[in-house]
Amino acid sequence: MPTDPPRHFDRNRLPPGVAPTAPGDPEQIGPYRIVGRIGAGGMGVVHAGLDAQEGCAAVKTVHPHIAADPDFRARFAREVDLVARVDAACTPGFLGADVEAEAPWLATEYVPGLTLGQYVRGNGPLTGGRLTAFAAGSAEALTAIHAAGVVHRDLKPGNVILSPGGPKVLDFGIARAVDATALTATGGLFGTPGWIAPEQYAGEDATDRSDLFAWAGLVLFAATGSEPFGRGAVDEVARRTRTEEPDTGDLPVELAEIVDRAFAKNPADRPTAEEALATLMGEWSATQVEPPAETEPTRVVPVLLEREWRGISAPDPVPTGRRYGRARWFAAAAGALVLVVLVSAVLGLRGGDSPGGGAGEEADGGEGEASGEQDEPAVQTDPEDIGAVIADAVAVASGAESFDARVARHTNETGDRAIFSYRYTEDPEPAYSETMLAEGRENGYTAFGPDLDDLVGISELPEDEGERVYYRDDELADVEPMDEWEREVDRLESVAAEDAEVEYQGHGQVPADIIPEDTGPENPRPDSSQRPGHHYTGTMPDVWWDREQDEVEFDLWIGDNGHPVFLETVEYTDEVTTQPAFGPSGEEVVLEYQSRIDFAPFDGPVEIERPDESEIQDGAPDG
Repeated sequence: MPTDPPRHFDRNRLPPGVAPTAPGDPEQIGPYRIVGRIGAGGMGVVHAGLDAQEGCAAVKTVHPHIAADPDFRARFAREVDLVARVDAACTPGFLGADVEAEAPWLATEYVPGLTLGQYVRGNGPLTGGRLTAFAAGSAEALTAIHAAGVVHRDLKPGNVILSPGGPKVLDFGIARAVDATALTATGGLFGTPGWIAPEQYAGEDATDRSDLFAWAGLVLFAATGSEPFGRGAVDEVARRTRTEEPDTGDLPVELAEIVDRAFAKNPADRPTAEEALATLMGEWSATQVEPPAETEPTRVVPVLLEREWRGISAPDPVPTGRRYGRARWFAAAAGALVLVVLVSAVLGLRGGDSPGGGAGEEADGGEGEASGEQDEPAVQTDPEDIGAVIADAVAVASGAESFDARVARHTNETGDRAIFSYRYTEDPEPAYSETMLAEGRENGYTAFGPDLDDLVGISELPEDEGERVYYRDDELADVEPMDEWEREVDRLESVAAEDAEVEYQGHGQVPADIIPEDTGPENPRPDSSQRPGHHYTGTMPDVWWDREQDEVEFDLWIGDNGHPVFLETVEYTDEVTTQPAFGPSGEEVVLEYQSRIDFAPFDGPVEIERPDESEIQDGAPDG
């Protein structure tokens, strides 16, 4: 029962996480009018496109220098053939492709909604009929995938979207045809630790039964919110997978038996996807007052979804005033980024659910290897392709599951200086903290909850002797969480603007003295001298003062992994008079304004203190 594609791609109102088109993006690809950009990487771009009937599509293209390789074209054509062969209610629809075009492209259905991981974190586990529908729908998708001769090989919570019409199994990024492996790299262990079957750790190739092992983990995660073999070091997770049995005691009885069978250590003891689906459909049909007229399991799935899949909605489109970041719609944003990237290994794409290479569960692009080679970021394949390099960096900065960044701002004429701290984590639930350290005092706010709508102010007064005061105040209602962080990411994005001038300075070590030492009282910055990267300098448009300015000088370092490391900008306001950014004087001056953004490593552990209700006072403290 494929749902009608959403019809809300618009240049002024895009789904959360879908960015406006970037400089140089085409206006038309095949029959699709391009209105946005969904993801980008070292090998290609995913565009948001509209067909003649205004239907939405995810349109993937490859960079020209990649498309010129005959071997790559052959592989691309093979992957397109695989995508076209998979047809199910719970997989995204294939819309079309042109493998002979100068820039080959593939269009698939755009799927709105949160990933399973995002939904469970924000709303809790699935229960009742929705859980049954999820188990059956994902089994139906695997049945179709396997019938087409494909093994998914990376089934996990970040690769299933809970769309309004049902679960959709996405990202065949490291899929391969069972009967044609000549074009597929060998020798690596593909997949995500914790979602890999035991035999894969032993060096065996993944099969359809390996997918069933991962499917069992998905159903258990959907029902409990817990990963079947926990988290931790790869070696420890691998040991648990090979030797321990997951706890399925909380599963409903109608699911427990088939899930236990799918968790068998021996692949031969696991059911096929078709067998799992038939079992689930038989159990469900037996409970219905009016059983479906159809008895073929794949034909019963749409009936089950219609009756049981309720209360799941997609995020609404938002104005495009902010290109990246999560802001007040965070919980919905990353889900909209996760697309039908069925050939992402071929394209090497990274985006946000996936949302970004190295951005965690939903932001790691869906593919990857537990060992072996990873897709190279654009900064390694072509460091002078600044558009692709910045697209990677922005995807990481806007889609990470955690970050801990510092920004030092300095006005030369007045000597005013402040250190800003931007910290975010999704573990164990979304939390964001933004503070400013100036004149020895820290002030700001912290936000909690799935949509970051619980805002608590932070203040340090002189008499507090460094102790924080937490408060709730009506003025906090106007605060947009992560709004300032988005502007820092906008600043990074402006390096690739059409009117920016960029010079590549080569590869080396980030100088130790460019990262300010006094970057706040918590979490000292990593040793910058140990961070190798690619160095860029030049001028770019202003994105901070919301006014025209001839040029803003910048100095940028991008790490070898494609992550942003450091960005310094110097803005001369020789024709504009403004208030000092900081300081008590209020004197109007002409500024040379310097900003140093230290993009700390992303997706590491970040702890954000959430005060007890007893510690939060009503109203901002005096002074």
